[in-house]
Amino acid sequence: YEKEIQDKKQLVTLIDNVGWKAEQYNFNSAKEISEEKRNLGKLVNQIEELKNSPEMLAAVREYELAKSNFDEADKESKLIERSLGSTEREISNIQEKINETKQKSEKIEIEYNEVSEKHPELVDEMKEEYERASKQRNILIVISNKRLQEISNDVGKSKDEMEKKQREYNLISEIDSANYGVEFIPFYRDRYRDVANVKIDEAKNKVEKQSEKLRDVFLHDFVAELNEKIISAKEEIAAINSELKRIPFGRDIYQFKMEEKPDRAVFFTICKNLELYSETPDLFSERTVSDEKLADDVKYFLNKILDTEQEEDYSDYRNYFTYDMTIRSHIGDEESEMDLSKKQGSASGGEKQTPYFIVLAASLMQFYPKDVCCARIAFIDEAFSALSKERIEQMVKFLEDNNFQVFYAAPPEKINSIGQHIDNTVSLYTQGKYTKPVEGAWHSR
Repeated sequence: YEKEIQDKKQLVTLIDNVGWKAEQYNFNSAKEISEEKRNLGKLVNQIEELKNSPEMLAAVREYELAKSNFDEADKESKLIERSLGSTEREISNIQEKINETKQKSEKIEIEYNEVSEKHPELVDEMKEEYERASKQRNILIVISNKRLQEISNDVGKSKDEMEKKQREYNLISEIDSANYGVEFIPFYRDRYRDVANVKIDEAKNKVEKQSEKLRDVFLHDFVAELNEKIISAKEEIAAINSELKRIPFGRDIYQFKMEEKPDRAVFFTICKNLELYSETPDLFSERTVSDEKLADDVKYFLNKILDTEQEEDYSDYRNYFTYDMTIRSHIGDEESEMDLSKKQGSASGGEKQTPYFIVLAASLMQFYPKDVCCARIAFIDEAFSALSKERIEQMVKFLEDNNFQVFYAAPPEKINSIGQHIDNTVSLYTQGKYTKPVEGAWHSR
C-alpha cells in the first residue's frame, strides 16, 4: 500500500505540472503544418520558375556587371586616397620648409639690422657689394622713382618720431637735450637694455614674493583646517570615552586611544606654533624666518604635500594618528590596564566581541551626528553571540542611552538573553518551505 501511495503521489505531481489552460495550446497545429508544407512547395516552384525566366537571368547579369563596376571604382578610389595622402604629406613637408626658411630670413634680417646699427659705415659698402653680386647673377631689382619717394618719406617720418621720443626721454631722465638723432641710436639701445634688466629683476622679485605669499596662505589654511578636524575628532572621542566610563562592561572599562604618529611630528609642531602667528598668514615672513627650525619644518611639510602621489595621505586627518583601545580591568582591589591590540591573543570570546560592538557604536555615533535630527537606525546580525547576559544588558543600555534604534538578529539560544532588554521581538519559524514571523513569541519558545 505504501508503494501504491507513493506512485499515486508521483502521478499527482506530474498532473500538477501539466498546464491545463486551453489558450496555451493550438489544437489545429497538425492541420496548419500540412497547409504550411503545401505553401512551401508552391514557393519552391515559384523560385525555380524565377531562376529559369529570361528576365531573372538578365537581372542577374546586370547585377554582376554593376558589382564588377563598383569593385573597379572602389579600387580606383582607394588608389586616389593613397595618392592624396602622399600629396598631403608632401604639402606638409613643403610648408615646414617654408616656415624654416621664413624663420631663417627673420633671424638674418635681425642680425643685419643689429650690424647696420653698430657699423653704419659698412652699409654703403654692403649695398655696393650686393649690386655687384646681383649683376653677376643677372638679377635686377627695379624700383620706380615714386616708390622710392614714398620710402624716403616714411623714413623721414620715422626719423622725426624717433627724435621726438628721444627728446621726451632726455627731459624726463635729465639727459643733455642735444643727444638726439640717428647717430644716438646705439646710446639709447644701451639705455633701454639697462632699464629692461632692472625691470626684469624687479618683476622677478615680486613674482617670488607673491609665490611665497600664496604658498604660505595655502599652507596656513591647510594646516588650520586639518587642525580643526583633529580637535573635533578628539572632542568626539572624549565624549564617547566619558560615556563609556559611566558604563563598565563586566569588570572592564573601555577607552579609545588616539596617538600622534611619529612620522607626522612636523605637522603637530607647526600646529602648536600656528597660534603664535595667527595675526598673519605669512609663515615665511621675516618674523617667522627668525625661527629657522620652524621655517625649515614648514618648507619640509609643504614639499611632502606637493610631492605625494596620494592626496589623502596628507589631506585626511585620520592618517596622522594611530588608534587603539585601552581596557582597564578591576579584580577585587587590583586594577590592570592593557591595550586591546596586545590583549587579543589572551582574551575570551566575550572580551573579544565587546570591543567590536563598542567600536561599532562609536562609528555609528560619528555617522549620526548629535546636532543632526535623524532616525539613528542600526542593524546587528548574530548579535552578542559570545557575550554574557550582564554584558548584553550593558551593551543594549549603552546603545539606548545614545538614542539608537537597533534591529538585533540572534539565534534561538540567545533570544532569551536579549529579548528581556528590548521593546519588541519577532520570532521566525520554518514551516515546510516557508518562514513565518510571529511577533512577541520569544518567551514561549
